[in-house]
Amino acid sequence: MHHLKHARRGNGSVHVAVDLACAQARDGHAVSFVAGEGSYDDVLLGHGVDVVSIPEASGLRGAWRAFTATVGVARRVRPDIVHAHMMSSTVIGWVVALVARATLVTTMHNSFDSHSRLMRIARVTVAVSRAERDLLVERGFPARRVRTVLNGVVGSAREAIAVDEIGDIAGPCLVTLSGLHGRKGIDDVIRAFALVAQDFPQWHVNVIGWGPAREDLEALAAALGLADRVHFCGPTLTPWRQLSQAQIFVTGALAEPFGLNVIEARAAGCAVVATDVGGIPEALDGGSAGLLVPPADPVAMAAAMRSLMGDPALLETWRERARQGIDYFSVSRMARDYTDVYREAIPARRRPPVEPTSPTPQGAVARRRGMEPGRSVHQH
Repeated sequence: MHHLKHARRGNGSVHVAVDLACAQARDGHAVSFVAGEGSYDDVLLGHGVDVVSIPEASGLRGAWRAFTATVGVARRVRPDIVHAHMMSSTVIGWVVALVARATLVTTMHNSFDSHSRLMRIARVTVAVSRAERDLLVERGFPARRVRTVLNGVVGSAREAIAVDEIGDIAGPCLVTLSGLHGRKGIDDVIRAFALVAQDFPQWHVNVIGWGPAREDLEALAAALGLADRVHFCGPTLTPWRQLSQAQIFVTGALAEPFGLNVIEARAAGCAVVATDVGGIPEALDGGSAGLLVPPADPVAMAAAMRSLMGDPALLETWRERARQGIDYFSVSRMARDYTDVYREAIPARRRPPVEPTSPTPQGAVARRRGMEPGRSVHQH
């Protein structure tokens, strides 16, 4: 049973949880997805996942309503694993796991948040990169209860979503894809582009995503004389089309446990320029699949941009290097790794058989609950 505060788009932890749930259901496991407001119910239901909408755990009243609803789900489905992906779902999930006699597993998606320390209450905490695991152990997480599973995005179930149109992007271009937050360092991307823009007047920057920093970033682009060359495209459920139209992907992240956007860009065939922080080097095979630059250093980033923008042959070489080895970052591999974590985490006396059950036909869960196939359940 996956448990999240919400399942809205534009959130890497949501994307991982959705892809993982769909892959596990495809592999024959019985999977429930319990969350607040979501953007991916149709995708989950289409893969045979039991989708349950609960109140969002905001404030004491919201947390209590989310808890009681989640307990009700757990008593019905009797999960072996409660897998929490956010801090509030971890706290609720800890009690729910006790009630349901299940094992709590958490995935640490946002170690940069101060309250993330609470996620250590799980029997096993999963780090999404080796660098992240080292950081958690350094912060006091018991090493024997921390495992590493690198994220996967290749073969995402979300790729089947009908195109969420934000239009074609201006090119040739550099593109960045993320929430518009200070931690993502998009201001450094714009400042770096300003250092090379005059020498490459045909190039553009396309910013895909949404967030509270948008107005400040637009003002920065205007102040640097780049209002007509830095384009704020807005959010999309389906960024793959735009990524495939770009030549170079850039991220200026100041902290990044892994970086799903880096893998999505590699799979789309973009050359990658990325900051050397957190799990990003692992997402770039140690730097063999993309150019790594120091964080908060627009000058170094601009130099990497210039090397690619000014040399078509070198650009093509790095685009090819980005594609090499990308299959390792598949959702299927990630799902297998999580199955190994689950089996290790569950006490031996309660471990299920090694082989999962037969895949649940689409709609079977809904029929069991007295619903029409293809409709989600809302429990309040």
